[in-house]
Amino acid sequence: MCNVALILMKEMLRCGYSFHSMILSPHLNDSDIDKIKSLAHEVTIEGSENSELATKVLQAVSEAEMELAKLSPDKNNNNMDASDNRVASYKNSVLSELGFSNDDGASQLESANPTSKDVASDPETAAIREELKATELVSTNVRGIMQLKDTLKSLYEDELEGYNLQIRVERDTYDAALTRYREINKQRGDPLLSGNISELRKLSASWLPQLESLIEEEQERCRHAMENRGTDLHRTQYGQFFKMLDSSKIAIITILETLRIQANAMKITVDDSTPHINTKGTKVMATVLSLSDAVHSEIRMERMKKRKNSHIFGRNLNVAKLASSGKLFNMAIRRAKAKEVRDSTGDVSWIDNWDPIIKTRIGTILISMLLEAARVSEQYADPDTGAISERMVPAFSHEYIFSKGRRYGVITSHPVLREMFSKDSIVSIMTPRHLPMLVPPRPWLTYNSGGYLTKDEPCMRFKDNQDQLRLLLQASNEDRLCTLLSGLDALGQTRWAINHGVFAAVTKVWNSGIALAEIPASHIDIPEPEKPADFDTNKKARLEYHFRKNEWKNKRVNQHSMRCDCNYKVEIAKAFLNHPMYFPHNIDFRGRAYPIPPHFNHLGNDLCRGLLTFHEGRPITKRGLFWLKIHLANLVGKDKLSHQERLEFIEAHEKEILAAADDPVPDSLINQEPDAPRPWWVDSENPWQTLAACIDYAAAVRSPNPEEYVSHLHIHQDGTCNGLQHYAAMGRDTKGAKEVNLLPSDSPQDVYTGILNVVVRLMDEDCKNGVEQALALQNKLTRKIVKQTVMTNVYGVTLMGARDQIAARLREVTDDEGKPAFAALEVGRLAMYVAKKIFESLGEMFTQAQQIQNWLNESARRIAKSMPASALVEWKQRVVRDKEAKAKLVAAKRKAKANGSELDVDTILEIRPDVGPGSMRRKRMDKLSTKPMATVTWTTP
Repeated sequence: MCNVALILMKEMLRCGYSFHSMILSPHLNDSDIDKIKSLAHEVTIEGSENSELATKVLQAVSEAEMELAKLSPDKNNNNMDASDNRVASYKNSVLSELGFSNDDGASQLESANPTSKDVASDPETAAIREELKATELVSTNVRGIMQLKDTLKSLYEDELEGYNLQIRVERDTYDAALTRYREINKQRGDPLLSGNISELRKLSASWLPQLESLIEEEQERCRHAMENRGTDLHRTQYGQFFKMLDSSKIAIITILETLRIQANAMKITVDDSTPHINTKGTKVMATVLSLSDAVHSEIRMERMKKRKNSHIFGRNLNVAKLASSGKLFNMAIRRAKAKEVRDSTGDVSWIDNWDPIIKTRIGTILISMLLEAARVSEQYADPDTGAISERMVPAFSHEYIFSKGRRYGVITSHPVLREMFSKDSIVSIMTPRHLPMLVPPRPWLTYNSGGYLTKDEPCMRFKDNQDQLRLLLQASNEDRLCTLLSGLDALGQTRWAINHGVFAAVTKVWNSGIALAEIPASHIDIPEPEKPADFDTNKKARLEYHFRKNEWKNKRVNQHSMRCDCNYKVEIAKAFLNHPMYFPHNIDFRGRAYPIPPHFNHLGNDLCRGLLTFHEGRPITKRGLFWLKIHLANLVGKDKLSHQERLEFIEAHEKEILAAADDPVPDSLINQEPDAPRPWWVDSENPWQTLAACIDYAAAVRSPNPEEYVSHLHIHQDGTCNGLQHYAAMGRDTKGAKEVNLLPSDSPQDVYTGILNVVVRLMDEDCKNGVEQALALQNKLTRKIVKQTVMTNVYGVTLMGARDQIAARLREVTDDEGKPAFAALEVGRLAMYVAKKIFESLGEMFTQAQQIQNWLNESARRIAKSMPASALVEWKQRVVRDKEAKAKLVAAKRKAKANGSELDVDTILEIRPDVGPGSMRRKRMDKLSTKPMATVTWTTP
């Protein structure tokens, strides 16, 4: 046995692996390495022919252990009490799951990065945090929020910190959901216990037992197939993966992922000026791949728990310390560490290499089982008696749709289930990767080795595009991503915290249930449209009523969804009050960097930005105080004034600013008392960011030395319609450059107002000519209506897309009585008129930009229609063959006619096979073969 093991090691060396890479293999744990040491020691004592190799093995392991000891010197503390021992034991077990078994490794890793203790070091700050933490939030009590709360529970416990706590949060999601579902099933029979459980949660929890049973049966069949190889080849292939998780874990993943996908598909769309909820479902393949990916990720998480290779963790600890110290931004050190990671991991391990066939089969099995297990109750009328009864029917169904001439399989939800979606929002089901991190993200050394601690994912976002993944891997292996990845690390290591003052105000507004500063009300009271008296006889009135009724339903659904989305953000903010947070970043295909957590980050909406602040502050200085005033003026919509005018505006409203900082949300406002004064910040374009700036400004001006005040506020700056800026610069367009602030001016120019003025001028000319649409829109157009179309025009928005954008804005326009200003059936026609006028205005104001865009579009069309050299040769050969075949057939027909006979079909097909059965398909394929190998798609800057 010893010699066999050493022979295998010898073969590894021959294949180019080193002892160091062997020790860092993810397939080996500490016990395996101990066995290797023991085997090598036995061979050395026996003095066999492999003793030299065994000595090298012992030397390599010894050197690796010495390196590990440098990172983690042995430290024994025998004076810990029982509680400390319990906490330390848990820390060690968690670190062991990452491959490190020494408690001091935790202490070193924690010392390299901040923990919750750093955040609450100031006693006064800590007291404020604890008071806010104790404030109970009025929850929407939907399933997604309850699951989020379960996931965030660990953040309220004091026994774990830093990396240990981050690992706990990343691993607890599905376990928490499984526990909650089992509790729901226990409570279903007790009306007192189940009174607060939503119908959707009770329904989905009821599917769990039968789905578990079906999965267990399939796992048993897989085991039988693997024991009796050759009897069932397919189960032998996917069975080794399918049995790696418990049936309960696979079942809960299947339910949660399917509900999430189906809920995401229920988006309200606008077609022919009529909003409606999408009921077409989701494509089968998208659902199948999503389910298999979720199972795959959980299998990798389980494997992570079982891996205990302290050498791997020692290497990761060293990399984390280098990143925290800033040394990893030295490109030479980064490249060396990246090469070490690539050399040690080699190819992706077999468990990560699920080919498309395996993924498709596992996902297909799971969705078919769910279709069998998931049932809903529907009411139906007995055809004979007319009595209303209930029956259980499938919650999901498999159907087919035709789209662009092709048939697709789709999974659709039962109408009863879709109604539950609108009442119990689950569109944004939380998973661990959707939360901010408690510690700095893993450094991006290779294309998929950064971000969250327990999940490897590519540094670029794409959807099932193997070509993009292949090219990304190639670029990583060729060491061409170092600069890009170092930029992602710099963004990820920025430490953030929750703004206490803003959070207190948000909590007060949220718990009150009123609608204020973009926080929706807890209850919406929109009267249902009344059916017109001539409903049955007037077709136009009937269509108008149906439109208003759908709009009323959609407003109720949207209000609930917005309330739930806001609830997510507030819950996350509360959970991170006592913790610093980090946002791991990745890029899109264009190279733009975005935070991976989508629900709560510094690039989110106004509420997110107002709640977040930098953890580390800096003295504001005199220049910083100047920019704080400019920033505050910009937030309240004064960004088109000159700098001096903005400063004067802030000085004129300093009293209101200080009052807003002292009492952001007065009780009179919450109680909705008559004539209650509205705080200055509430009516701002960005209310929560305005409040954050007011609080920071008040603290600065009230400090003994304002210029030395330590500010934590983050200020965002943006260009003026960057796409048009690029076009103006490329075309040396002086007029256009001035409109987008590329040329100096006393005050900023507003390109959207400029376009609006041109549109209004063109519309006034049409009014003189009696154009119906222009007369209907007169004095009703605003900057907001044209802004989105102007902004997206340079990014390739079509005329129809622009129409939909403008139609959405026109529906928001009301008359003096608060009623819609335009008839529902006329909005589409009016929007098309405005869209055409905007496009015409852009061509007038940005002449060079439009000429460049037209030239680029024409270039793209020509490139797309061009023929590669190889296809040109093939096309010429095919033309020659066709001519020869036609001539040969003509000659054969003449010969047959001269002999007084006719050619039979077989002879004709032998000469011209392209005219027989399937000839049209072959002609199309031949035509495609002469086309370019790829389509060129032009997107503007």
